[in-house]
Amino acid sequence: MLKVTQTKNALLDGATIAEDLYRTPNDFEEFFRNLDKPDEVVAKPRTTFLRAGVLTTVRGSAYMEYGNTKVMAIVAPPHEVVRASARRMNMGSLNCYVNYAAFATGELETVPRREKQLSSMLTKALEPVVCRTEFLNFQLDVRVLIIEDDGCLLSTAINCCGVALVECGISTYDLITASTACIYRDHIFINPNAMVEELLWKHRGGHALPSSSDDTKQIQEHGLLIIASMDTFDQLAQCQQCGYLSPATYTRLLDYTLTINKRMRQLIRQVLLQRVKEQHDLDLREKAQNALEDQRLADIIERLKSQGLNELINPSNIKEDPYTSK
Repeated sequence: MLKVTQTKNALLDGATIAEDLYRTPNDFEEFFRNLDKPDEVVAKPRTTFLRAGVLTTVRGSAYMEYGNTKVMAIVAPPHEVVRASARRMNMGSLNCYVNYAAFATGELETVPRREKQLSSMLTKALEPVVCRTEFLNFQLDVRVLIIEDDGCLLSTAINCCGVALVECGISTYDLITASTACIYRDHIFINPNAMVEELLWKHRGGHALPSSSDDTKQIQEHGLLIIASMDTFDQLAQCQQCGYLSPATYTRLLDYTLTINKRMRQLIRQVLLQRVKEQHDLDLREKAQNALEDQRLADIIERLKSQGLNELINPSNIKEDPYTSK
């Protein structure tokens, strides 16, 4: 379907037409009819691309593609907080800023609200990971640019920021990883796409709790679970839930997300190790080039000491300037 939205933006002023911005409940009914059986874990593998140090103008940066979701994170070294009336802080301050690219979404009227919500959740996820006691009265800024959103946006941003923090040299207690799982109509989705997430947020009709205890069989669970964990300490950095989940279902989704986090941790470790090897090879090449330059200068100095300055000057190469002779 097509939806025409009136946008009030300095960059995009006027009407924009985008495809598949809104789906009717009938579209979702057809989507679930295509699924084979209930209580099925729908976990389509997502292609993952992760790169550290993508920008040379900043200290720490990372770029991640999780399926069609594309996110870039930038971390600058901590800077001093100048506040005349502020008390002395016993821990550093961490601020996260999430921004959508102008072409990342078609519903620009909801962008400010979503940016504020994502910034708050990202800050809560990263605060337990960063060693904020090492930069007292300093502020650490983490900026995230959303290039494309196709589901699992917050978990992808958390993974990308974790790599950028290590690239910047910020002390952290552990590598942080995050993943998303959800359930709707007895179907469990791992790494849901934007369509499934839109289904959970906008179409929840008929899934409220029953009024009497005799109707417990009619309860249909629906909800989204985002887990950010630190595997070394077996701790959760953040847990966000929306919708209705029974304790048993909550435990199942938690186990699924923790398993994905462990796999993501292995991938992040490989990327960081490869980054260290690349930096080490680059340092060796620069060191070899500097050694060659030093050797050339040493040879020139030795020739000057042994032969003198006149021996190095070839008279045949000296020519008189015609304008000077006149």
